[in-house]
Amino acid sequence: MHLIDSSIEAFYAHAQEETRLTTGLGPLEFERNKILISRYLHQRCHITDVGGGTGHYAQWLSSLGHSVTLIDPVPKHIQQAKKRSKQTSQPYQCLLAEGRNLPLPDASQQLVILHGPLYHLQERSDRIAALREARRVLRKDGIILGFAINNTASIVAALQSGLIYHPDVFKMCTTELVSGIHQPPAGFPGMLPAAYYHRPSFLIDEFKEVGLKPLELRPVEGIAWMDGSFFSNWADPVKRKRLLELLELTEKDQDLLCFSPHMMLAANVSI
Repeated sequence: MHLIDSSIEAFYAHAQEETRLTTGLGPLEFERNKILISRYLHQRCHITDVGGGTGHYAQWLSSLGHSVTLIDPVPKHIQQAKKRSKQTSQPYQCLLAEGRNLPLPDASQQLVILHGPLYHLQERSDRIAALREARRVLRKDGIILGFAINNTASIVAALQSGLIYHPDVFKMCTTELVSGIHQPPAGFPGMLPAAYYHRPSFLIDEFKEVGLKPLELRPVEGIAWMDGSFFSNWADPVKRKRLLELLELTEKDQDLLCFSPHMMLAANVSI
């Protein structure tokens, strides 16, 4: 029985999620996500990482002394996450489940991180169900951090790479801009499978619908990844520091949000 769409599970069965955050733009995404998440960490939190993949964030959070539960619907990811957990001095729990049905008690978590559900669930009703579940397990004083893909992500990347002139890629990009529905064209096996790419305002509306109060919307990669020599410059500690400084200086400018492939919405329970 598949917990998620079979095409998504098949994609991750062959994709190297274990190394994704160490190659390409992955290091920037990982570093920025840690910076953003750190702003909501207390002395010792009960944290759930929904869509936590192979455990990169769970390992980092548990090493800081937090009690972490990783939840993912892909069996391969859970196997890899469990292996990672056994190799760390601060183990974390790994559960095979998905965002619409969290195997956790009500009001038990101080921080809920949503990595996959907001973009792997194409139907709005399913995303709302996942947000309701996150709200159910959240303590009244807790925080939800929702990570989403921007509906401009593909078109900005396609412009940079020149793929915008491929008719199937162009059709994919324009569909995402209009409807948010992402469906990769045939012949591009490395592209993310069926997904939903948010307009920032739509992401905020979904959070509000389940009784969550948005606190801040921030870019993940921001405009730093548009550096024409990003990969070589990121490898230089001095230049990497400058790129992160640029992100910090520009992250509150909502007019620039469209250039960031990923974004994070922080919210708490409306009272």
